[in-house]
Amino acid sequence: MHEVLWVTGLVGGVLCLAGHLPSPVPQWLPHAVALACMAAMTPGAGDRGLWVAGAVALGGATLWELRAGCVFRRAAEAVNLAAMALLTAVTAVVGQSHHGGAGVAGLVSADFTPAELAPGPVLLSVACWSVARAGVVLVRQAWPPRITALPPGRRARLLGEAGGALMVTAMAVMLGLP
Repeated sequence: MHEVLWVTGLVGGVLCLAGHLPSPVPQWLPHAVALACMAAMTPGAGDRGLWVAGAVALGGATLWELRAGCVFRRAAEAVNLAAMALLTAVTAVVGQSHHGGAGVAGLVSADFTPAELAPGPVLLSVACWSVARAGVVLVRQAWPPRITALPPGRRARLLGEAGGALMVTAMAVMLGLP
Protein backbone atom coordinates (compact mmCIF):
# COMPACT_ATOMS: atom_id res chain seq x y z
CA MET A 1 0.00 0.00 0.00
CA HIS A 2 2.83 2.39 0.81
CA GLU A 3 4.29 1.96 -2.66
CA VAL A 4 0.96 2.94 -4.25
CA LEU A 5 0.72 6.03 -2.05
CA TRP A 6 4.31 6.96 -2.81
CA VAL A 7 3.72 6.66 -6.56
CA THR A 8 0.51 8.71 -6.16
CA GLY A 9 2.53 11.43 -4.42
CA LEU A 10 5.15 11.34 -7.18
CA VAL A 11 2.43 11.69 -9.82
CA GLY A 12 1.10 14.69 -7.88
CA GLY A 13 4.58 16.23 -7.84
CA VAL A 14 4.95 15.73 -11.59
CA LEU A 15 1.52 17.32 -12.17
CA CYS A 16 2.44 20.35 -10.06
CA LEU A 17 5.73 20.75 -11.89
CA ALA A 18 4.09 20.28 -15.30
CA GLY A 19 1.66 23.10 -14.54
CA HIS A 20 4.63 25.47 -14.10
CA LEU A 21 7.09 24.40 -16.77
CA PRO A 22 6.32 27.16 -19.26
CA SER A 23 7.03 29.64 -16.44
CA PRO A 24 10.40 31.10 -15.46
CA VAL A 25 12.65 29.05 -13.16
CA PRO A 26 11.81 30.99 -9.96
CA GLN A 27 8.16 29.96 -10.31
CA TRP A 28 8.70 26.23 -10.85
CA LEU A 29 11.77 25.68 -8.66
CA PRO A 30 9.77 25.17 -5.40
CA HIS A 31 7.74 22.45 -7.11
CA ALA A 32 10.90 20.71 -8.29
CA VAL A 33 12.06 20.71 -4.64
CA ALA A 34 8.70 19.22 -3.59
CA LEU A 35 9.02 16.50 -6.22
CA ALA A 36 12.55 15.70 -5.05
CA CYS A 37 11.36 15.49 -1.43
CA MET A 38 8.52 13.19 -2.43
CA ALA A 39 11.03 11.00 -4.27
CA ALA A 40 13.16 10.88 -1.09
CA MET A 41 10.26 9.38 0.86
CA THR A 42 10.77 6.04 -0.86
CA PRO A 43 9.20 3.25 1.19
CA GLY A 44 11.92 1.40 3.05
CA ALA A 45 14.45 4.24 2.90
CA GLY A 46 14.58 5.01 6.62
CA ASP A 47 17.08 7.85 6.60
CA ARG A 48 15.79 10.48 9.02
CA GLY A 49 18.54 12.90 8.05
CA LEU A 50 17.23 12.92 4.50
CA TRP A 51 13.70 13.64 5.76
CA VAL A 52 14.91 16.48 7.97
CA ALA A 53 16.81 17.96 5.03
CA GLY A 54 13.68 17.55 2.92
CA ALA A 55 11.54 19.32 5.51
CA VAL A 56 14.01 22.20 5.64
CA ALA A 57 14.14 22.35 1.83
CA LEU A 58 10.34 22.39 1.66
CA GLY A 59 10.23 25.16 4.26
CA GLY A 60 12.62 27.17 2.11
CA ALA A 61 10.55 26.36 -0.98
CA THR A 62 7.47 27.65 0.85
CA LEU A 63 9.18 30.95 1.58
CA TRP A 64 10.47 31.12 -1.99
CA GLU A 65 6.95 30.48 -3.31
CA LEU A 66 5.58 33.31 -1.18
CA ARG A 67 8.23 35.63 -2.56
CA ALA A 68 8.59 34.66 -6.22
CA GLY A 69 5.66 32.39 -7.05
CA CYS A 70 2.86 33.09 -9.48
CA VAL A 71 0.86 36.03 -8.11
CA PHE A 72 -2.44 34.29 -8.74
CA ARG A 73 -1.49 30.97 -7.12
CA ARG A 74 1.28 31.70 -4.61
CA ALA A 75 -0.85 31.55 -1.46
CA ALA A 76 -2.49 28.22 -2.34
CA GLU A 77 0.78 26.68 -3.43
CA ALA A 78 2.56 27.97 -0.34
CA VAL A 79 -0.09 26.23 1.79
CA ASN A 80 0.56 22.99 -0.14
CA LEU A 81 4.32 23.29 0.34
CA ALA A 82 3.98 24.18 4.03
CA ALA A 83 1.74 21.14 4.60
CA MET A 84 4.28 18.94 2.86
CA ALA A 85 7.10 20.41 4.96
CA LEU A 86 5.16 19.72 8.13
CA LEU A 87 4.30 16.16 7.09
CA THR A 88 7.92 15.49 6.14
CA ALA A 89 9.13 16.83 9.48
CA VAL A 90 6.60 14.72 11.36
CA THR A 91 7.72 11.67 9.40
CA ALA A 92 11.32 12.39 10.37
CA VAL A 93 10.43 12.78 14.05
CA VAL A 94 8.01 9.88 14.29
CA GLY A 95 10.07 7.60 12.06
CA GLN A 96 7.18 5.34 11.09
CA SER A 97 8.07 1.67 10.90
CA HIS A 98 7.03 1.39 7.23
CA HIS A 99 9.86 3.76 6.35
CA GLY A 100 12.41 1.57 8.07
CA GLY A 101 12.57 3.51 11.36
CA ALA A 102 11.83 2.32 14.86
CA GLY A 103 8.25 3.50 14.66
CA VAL A 104 6.27 5.33 17.30
CA ALA A 105 6.66 2.28 19.55
CA GLY A 106 10.42 2.86 19.76
CA LEU A 107 9.94 6.49 20.73
CA VAL A 108 7.11 6.24 23.26
CA SER A 109 6.86 2.84 24.92
CA ALA A 110 7.14 -0.84 24.12
CA ASP A 111 3.38 -1.44 24.23
CA PHE A 112 2.30 1.52 22.06
CA THR A 113 1.94 0.73 18.37
CA PRO A 114 1.70 3.02 15.32
CA ALA A 115 -1.68 1.48 14.46
CA GLU A 116 -3.15 3.10 17.59
CA LEU A 117 -2.11 6.52 16.31
CA ALA A 118 -2.82 5.99 12.60
CA PRO A 119 -6.10 7.87 11.94
CA GLY A 120 -5.27 10.89 14.11
CA PRO A 121 -2.35 12.44 12.19
CA VAL A 122 -3.96 11.72 8.83
CA LEU A 123 -7.29 13.31 9.67
CA LEU A 124 -5.72 16.26 11.47
CA SER A 125 -3.23 17.07 8.73
CA VAL A 126 -5.75 16.73 5.90
CA ALA A 127 -8.33 18.77 7.85
CA CYS A 128 -5.84 21.57 8.61
CA TRP A 129 -4.66 21.60 5.01
CA SER A 130 -8.27 21.74 3.74
CA VAL A 131 -9.17 24.60 6.08
CA ALA A 132 -6.07 26.55 5.06
CA ARG A 133 -6.81 26.04 1.36
CA ALA A 134 -10.44 27.12 1.90
CA GLY A 135 -9.15 30.21 3.67
CA VAL A 136 -6.96 31.03 0.67
CA VAL A 137 -9.98 30.81 -1.62
CA LEU A 138 -12.11 32.99 0.68
CA VAL A 139 -9.41 35.65 1.00
CA ARG A 140 -8.90 35.62 -2.78
CA GLN A 141 -12.65 36.15 -3.26
CA ALA A 142 -12.73 39.01 -0.75
CA TRP A 143 -9.54 40.71 -1.99
CA PRO A 144 -8.82 39.72 -5.60
CA PRO A 145 -5.29 40.49 -6.81
CA ARG A 146 -5.02 43.73 -8.74
CA ILE A 147 -2.40 42.67 -11.21
CA THR A 148 -2.23 43.40 -14.91
CA ALA A 149 -0.55 40.06 -15.66
CA LEU A 150 -2.54 37.28 -17.24
CA PRO A 151 -3.80 34.62 -14.82
CA PRO A 152 -2.65 31.05 -15.39
CA GLY A 153 -4.65 29.00 -17.84
CA ARG A 154 -7.12 26.30 -16.90
CA ARG A 155 -4.63 23.55 -17.64
CA ALA A 156 -2.01 25.00 -15.31
CA ARG A 157 -4.54 25.53 -12.52
CA LEU A 158 -5.97 22.04 -12.92
CA LEU A 159 -2.52 20.43 -12.88
CA GLY A 160 -1.45 22.46 -9.84
CA GLU A 161 -4.60 21.81 -7.83
CA ALA A 162 -4.75 18.11 -8.63
CA GLY A 163 -1.03 17.65 -8.04
CA GLY A 164 -1.08 19.45 -4.71
CA ALA A 165 -4.05 17.46 -3.49
CA LEU A 166 -2.43 14.17 -4.52
CA MET A 167 0.90 14.96 -2.85
CA VAL A 168 -0.46 16.25 0.44
CA THR A 169 -3.07 13.52 0.79
CA ALA A 170 -0.64 10.74 -0.13
CA MET A 171 1.95 12.03 2.36
CA ALA A 172 -0.64 12.30 5.12
CA VAL A 173 -1.93 8.79 4.54
CA MET A 174 1.62 7.40 4.38
CA LEU A 175 2.29 8.99 7.76
CA GLY A 176 -0.80 7.47 9.33
CA LEU A 177 -0.50 3.92 8.04
CA PRO A 178 1.16 1.45 10.40
